[in-house]
Amino acid sequence: MKRFRKSAQFAIGFICLALLLTACGSGSNEGKNESSPSTIPAASPSSSPTEAQSAPPASEDKGAFPVTITHMKGEYTLEKKPEVIAVLDTKFVDQLIALNEQPAGSVTAAGSDTDFPEYLSDRLENVKVLGTRDEPNLEALVALGPDLILMTDFQEKVYDSVSKIAPTLVLDFYEDWRATLETMGKITGKQAEAQTVQQAYEEKTAKLKQQLADKLGDDTVALIRPRTEGIRVHTSQHRTGSILYTDLGLKVPESVAAVDDTAYEISLEAVPEIGADHYFLLSDAMFAEAVKELESTKVWSSLEPVKSNRVYRIDSTLWIAYYGPIANNLIVDQAAAALLGQP
Repeated sequence: MKRFRKSAQFAIGFICLALLLTACGSGSNEGKNESSPSTIPAASPSSSPTEAQSAPPASEDKGAFPVTITHMKGEYTLEKKPEVIAVLDTKFVDQLIALNEQPAGSVTAAGSDTDFPEYLSDRLENVKVLGTRDEPNLEALVALGPDLILMTDFQEKVYDSVSKIAPTLVLDFYEDWRATLETMGKITGKQAEAQTVQQAYEEKTAKLKQQLADKLGDDTVALIRPRTEGIRVHTSQHRTGSILYTDLGLKVPESVAAVDDTAYEISLEAVPEIGADHYFLLSDAMFAEAVKELESTKVWSSLEPVKSNRVYRIDSTLWIAYYGPIANNLIVDQAAAALLGQP
């Protein structure tokens, strides 16, 4: 079990700095993330943030330390709350902000024109840019001087270099956001606040689940994303699909439920075979032309949901690229607003 000691940290940081200045290679990794870069639109979300998105202000529980955290590389014991946290995935930014904390440094938002997620921009202060999720900037990490680094197995190739800079926790890229939130509660000494955030989300989705069932009955809903290589259909195993089909209880088309994967590609001609009564159409700057092409076809325009205005265009970045309680609450709000006809 590793123990946090400042003296060891400074020694490691000094050695790492010398190594990095002489041979700092890029840390790219073609990980298993299925989301693609996209741009957050300037428009506001379809509904306002709710009380479920973050915990009420509170100081950490001083009695919460020391705490031992289990992660993908073993166990690590925090003797006290870390003061300078670096994160190598923006979903960790969402998680920390939900607990009224924030990182000292973060990689940039995937495919965004802004350094960090726009929906969090008004709540971030002096956060240093640490490169991208695909290529974390190790020199920037050393300069930040973190006492804790959070990353996922998506960046496995740079783990050895990163872990020499400061104590590093590696979390499963596909881990459920609730488990990540629990870990963040332990790190910040705010386990009670983490439970409050999760409970508020569960209560909200349970209420909306009933309203949606009453309104939609047996209607099915599909989540699709036109791309250059084909049309991607997301299933209930996908993390956003889980929000729609599990948390909100929306019904999955039979053709989609039959697929044992998080998503699958189909051709334009196969779109009618989805057979959904409602469609969430994921759109972003990268694949804007693919969306336009789909919408211009007779195959698409002949679908009953298209004729009946039961297609809802949504932002791929918010719905796919981020995965924390704040983003998830916005997805829930937007889905409910579209399907219930609420402003």
